[in-house]
Parts: sequence; structure tokens; C-alpha cells
Amino acid sequence: MVTKTGTIRVGQFSESPVLAIARELKLDQKYDLEWETERVPSSPSQFESLRQGSIDIAITSPDNVMLYGTNSDNPLQTKLDLRVLRSIDRGLGLALYTSADIASPRDLAGTKIGVDVPNSGFAFLLFAMLSKLGVERAEYELEAIGATPKRLSAMTDGIVSGTVLNAETAVAAENQGLTKWATSKDVSDNYLGTVLVHIAGQESEEVARFVKLWQEATEAILSFSPEKLRGLLAAKNPQLADSQYISLLQSEDYGLLLDPRVSIQQLEILAAIRAEFGAYRPSDKALADLLAM
Repeated sequence: MVTKTGTIRVGQFSESPVLAIARELKLDQKYDLEWETERVPSSPSQFESLRQGSIDIAITSPDNVMLYGTNSDNPLQTKLDLRVLRSIDRGLGLALYTSADIASPRDLAGTKIGVDVPNSGFAFLLFAMLSKLGVERAEYELEAIGATPKRLSAMTDGIVSGTVLNAETAVAAENQGLTKWATSKDVSDNYLGTVLVHIAGQESEEVARFVKLWQEATEAILSFSPEKLRGLLAAKNPQLADSQYISLLQSEDYGLLLDPRVSIQQLEILAAIRAEFGAYRPSDKALADLLAM
């Protein structure tokens, strides 16, 4: 339940450009709504926060929603009754990056690769990317690091040789001279990167207004010129005002999705990637239940 009238608590891995623009456009006043954001260190902690009610909505990978919302074989050892509220983006540049000393994908054989947790959506995307590059799952070790900023630090510190990054951490990786080898688009043209999700049965007027606010902010981001977006973000969110990051937001291949609907087909793509690497594949009914409102 929303703890106090008009306030939504959001669990996120990194700063949301949609919420940043919503604030700059004063949509909180228009929709009579306030929100608080909390940085989560990993997907297990994010969904534990949803379960305990310390956050109302999660900004997360739809693969995570499948993992925690369709069976109990997950780090929490329980199935959560989750519902997807809307789509967010196509991954914001989700890509496999390596340290500069990796001259070819084959150099990753025998190294450690950083993941959030071994059975996360980003981990399965990583496996698929490496497989397409000719590096099979048995040829490298995994190191559970946590969220993307931690994985970037682990790579620059030499703890791991590669990882999957996106959004501002992908921009930071490129600015630091790290090498990009593959992207989510190499795996699927219809890759769904991020969604809004909450616990079923906790629908409220505040949540409905939050989803409408999100849509209006998304429409603004996709319609504004890059210069206008940069100006809106620069004062309070300079890390989001980077021109490369803004290009990702507005990209047809990787950026924000205007259509809020999530399709069964998009979830089936992710489920197929899971199955390819021997993980549990949710039934079609279980996938449909995640979208039932």
C-alpha cells in the first residue's frame, strides 16, 4: 500500500530520466502526486523490498518479473503476485563491454564476467551475447557484483573482464575507453529492457495517476529536441544531460517506448533466452498472468 496520500515509493537501479523530466515539467503538481526513489543494490533486494512493502513500484527488467513472479525458484524462495504496469524502454543501450585489454571476444575465455546475480535477466542476455560471439557458457566464470554502477567499477578495477551495462553506465564505459562488443539488438529486434511492476492487488488512485504521469513524461522526452532535453536535465541531473545518453533515450532501437503495452511476444523472447541456457521457462499462462490488470 502507498504509505501516505499521494506519495509513491519507487525502487530503481539508477536515476530515472522519466521521473527527472516529470519533476522538471512540474507533473507532480499537475497530477497531485509525490514520489520518493530508492537505489536498490541488486534484483533480490529490489523484490524483497516489494514483498515487504517498503517500495510500491519497481523499475526493473521484465526477466526479473518472470523470475520472481512465476515460480518460487528464485533468491527469495517465494513466488510474488506481480503485475506489469507498463513498458519503459528497449534497454537504453544494453551492451556487452570489456576492459581495454580484451582484443577479441575469444580473450574472454577463462576470465571472470560480472553479473547482477547468476540467474538475472542481464545474466541471460550476457550469455546470449557471448554465445553469438563464439564464447560459450562453460568457457568463463561468473562473479556476482550487483547493479550496473557496481559492475562498471568492478570492471575498471580489474575484478572482472566484462559485463553488460546500459544507460548512464554504458555512456561512462565508452567515455572511459572500454570496448563494446554486442548489444541487445544483436539478440532480438524486439528486446524489452525495462518495465514498471508492482504487487497485484495494490492498485490505487495514486498508482493510476503515476502511470499517467509516466506516459506524459515519456511523450515529452520523445518529442523534445535533444537541446531542450539537455537543458531540462542539466541543472539537477547533469549525469543524464550527456548527449550520448539523450541519444539512447530517443533511439528507436534502444530508447523509451511510447506504447505502454507489454505483449506476450516480448515476454516469450525473454523466456526463450532463459530456456536456451537451461533455466526455468514460465508457461504461457504464467506470462499472461503477469500482464493481467
